[in-house]
Amino acid sequence: MQLILIQLNWDTVCLERDCYNIADINSVEGLCSSERAGHRLHLQRTEDMDHHLTSRWVIELTSEHPTAQLAAQELRRAIQRMGGPALNITGYADDRRLALRHGSDGDGFVRIADEHGLTLIGEGPRGLLYAVYHLLETLGWRWVGPGPADEYVPHPSTITFPTTTVAEQPAFARRGLVIGHDLFLTQGEAWIEWAARVRLNTIFIHTIADHGMPLGACRQRTWQSYRNRLWPLMHTRGLRLEIGGHHLTAAIPRRLFRQQPDLFRYDGRRRVANGNPCPTNSATQNLVYAWAKQWFRAEPAAAVYHLWPDDRLAGGWCACPQCAGLSPADQSLLLVNVMAKALAETNPHARLAYLAYHDTFAPPQQMTPAANVELLIAPRRRSYAVGIGDSKHPINGPLADAITALRTTFPAGAGVFEYYLDGILFKSTLPPLGEIIAADLRAYHKWRLDGVYVLLTGDRPWLAPGPNPYSFAALAWNPQHDPIVLRREYAAVRAPTTATLLDCAYAELTTAWQRTLNITPAEVQRQQLGLTRDPITQPPRDLLDGYDAPPPHCEQRLVALHDALDTLHAGETALAAARRSAHAEQAALAGDIAEWTASALVLRYFAARQEAAVVQARRAPPARQRQAIVTARATYAELLDWATRYVPHSARAGHRLLRAIFALHLDHLESRIAPPWRRLYLRWQRLGELVRLLAQLWWDWHTKP
Repeated sequence: MQLILIQLNWDTVCLERDCYNIADINSVEGLCSSERAGHRLHLQRTEDMDHHLTSRWVIELTSEHPTAQLAAQELRRAIQRMGGPALNITGYADDRRLALRHGSDGDGFVRIADEHGLTLIGEGPRGLLYAVYHLLETLGWRWVGPGPADEYVPHPSTITFPTTTVAEQPAFARRGLVIGHDLFLTQGEAWIEWAARVRLNTIFIHTIADHGMPLGACRQRTWQSYRNRLWPLMHTRGLRLEIGGHHLTAAIPRRLFRQQPDLFRYDGRRRVANGNPCPTNSATQNLVYAWAKQWFRAEPAAAVYHLWPDDRLAGGWCACPQCAGLSPADQSLLLVNVMAKALAETNPHARLAYLAYHDTFAPPQQMTPAANVELLIAPRRRSYAVGIGDSKHPINGPLADAITALRTTFPAGAGVFEYYLDGILFKSTLPPLGEIIAADLRAYHKWRLDGVYVLLTGDRPWLAPGPNPYSFAALAWNPQHDPIVLRREYAAVRAPTTATLLDCAYAELTTAWQRTLNITPAEVQRQQLGLTRDPITQPPRDLLDGYDAPPPHCEQRLVALHDALDTLHAGETALAAARRSAHAEQAALAGDIAEWTASALVLRYFAARQEAAVVQARRAPPARQRQAIVTARATYAELLDWATRYVPHSARAGHRLLRAIFALHLDHLESRIAPPWRRLYLRWQRLGELVRLLAQLWWDWHTKP
């Protein structure tokens, strides 16, 4: 017998077992430290071991920690579902056992094989839970999404445990799922359970005040009504809670404007009651301090708070004489530091996030963050056709430089808020982005960011999760995973008998979207968020709405979109073959097919809208221009028809409101060539639709829990 000492990040664990080919092992971190994030060590035993499961085996656990207890129960249930025996959970085993151990804190783990069975050791209770899920993955389990159809349960004739010793450590200390809509908060139990199984460790509830428009965030009262159900699930799994959103403007109520206009920003001509408050005003700071303290006390369980400025591209900051010399980033950080003081007095172990987003993306020049302020980078104005670290890309290259500069400014820590699951940015679809996620996370790890978060939002519930959630979770643990393998694993779970065909369809859709997402700076400049006074002549536009960028950009965009549509043909053929071949998995496959179809319809709309813009730029004959508009409106009608079949009634008004923006784009193009009576008709028609939809949403938001 040889005594093997494994010095982990907690106390030394001594295991008296037979001889292994183990050199000096100093720590889990040491085992996994290399430029390859999430690097694993496999140590093979020198002689054969019999690891076939029988009813004599037990689960050995002495810890009473709730997360460790859950780990044992999850392991026991999983073995039963695989067809194995119901193993006893005991404090001591003298023979065949699955021994569960943990230290005080951390996500890393070691799995050690010997002639008695396996010992799973987590840095902390959560690390032990992850060790159990990793073992189940080794046995064939997969969780590619939050639903029953997203889980694969293996059923081998004999359950045989692995005989290798493995150590793993995550690439990022924080790996977060951001729940950003009431629709997904109502599915919170499933998403939280899934997040733990795929080794995410943070749930961020992205909220908005109840008086705001919850199109990309959860209403506060919705979270409050679900908190008592969801927080225990997070706590038992050891998941961290982060909470907040664009709340800062609520600190200075608009009703104070008449009596105290100096609290509000100066826009260069006068004080205005919109945008962010005047940060240098001492009365403003006092109000923000008191409001933040109340906010922190209302959510005492959070590890990180997010109280961000107004959500606008630019122009929401103060230009009074005291503020004029401060950049938007400095003005924002000034108020963040005020709130950080309140947090230090209320919850000294928690942190407050500074949001680098839109006009606060440049590093602050005059303000220094408080000790409990960390950085959250939100690079939304980027190209998703290439990785964020592509230094030669005209959009992503400058962002990469800004991120590295920001990282050095915030020593308390830095995370990134990504949009791979953002159904608003991607027009109620989720483009498969596995290779981009991998490239991004490798860059973020290289830049030594501590956390990666993904926003889950949209205007409707997903019929199928698509490959992105599973890819993000796996790559957040280890960015060196092969994203194509992850996509294939997703397809194998969703459609076991037609996995190759489904994967082919997603591969073609990936290529089509990559061509679509390769936007230019000229197209980004067309972005205009929010409703304007005249939505016909100035419709809202997001990153993918630069359809009337000047030549040659509009022409190049049309060529790229036609290439994207050509790519879709092979994917359509593969889906048709899968539909004919699949039988038992029709329900799951139908969800993927419906989502794939929605994605293809959006791309067809983009191409038709671009065609209408280009024939106008070419000054084609009026009849040709009108025909292009008619064709584009027909593709828009196909999107509405899809929604009638697949979007539930409870989500239809919100979905139609965002889809109406597509109609506004076509109205904008048609108004350039239409006679006056037609322009007036378009204006009244669209105004009536928007009023009806907003009235329905207002009623839903204020009458439904």
